[in-house]
Amino acid sequence: MQARRRTTTEVLTIGYGGKMPDRFFEELESLEPDVVVDVRENPFSAFLNTYTKRELDKRLGERYIWIRELGNKSRELPPTLVDEEEGIRKLRALMEKHERVVLLCAEKDEAKCHRSYIKKLIEGGYN
Repeated sequence: MQARRRTTTEVLTIGYGGKMPDRFFEELESLEPDVVVDVRENPFSAFLNTYTKRELDKRLGERYIWIRELGNKSRELPPTLVDEEEGIRKLRALMEKHERVVLLCAEKDEAKCHRSYIKKLIEGGYN
């Protein structure tokens, strides 16, 4: 019997801004992520120290991956990503292995965050 090959990966996003840790992690787990991709340029200091790379890695284990190349250097939209081509390559490689990927950043509103830009790139919305 041949294994079925997955044809699509669901890409969701979440932002922790304005959320207390318990509420944020409850919301994140409700998304049932296979992998959580941190798209912040600098995940080393964050609100309550809860959302740092170190703490997220501790809490999420192997499901947590930081892709620095997808960080927004400009803090504006449209974003200036650290290395868009390499970041998208890494994200696509993860999508080959996982059914549900959640992009993580600080901004609570996806529409105001570069997560929306990355999601559109992945879905073919930008050339």
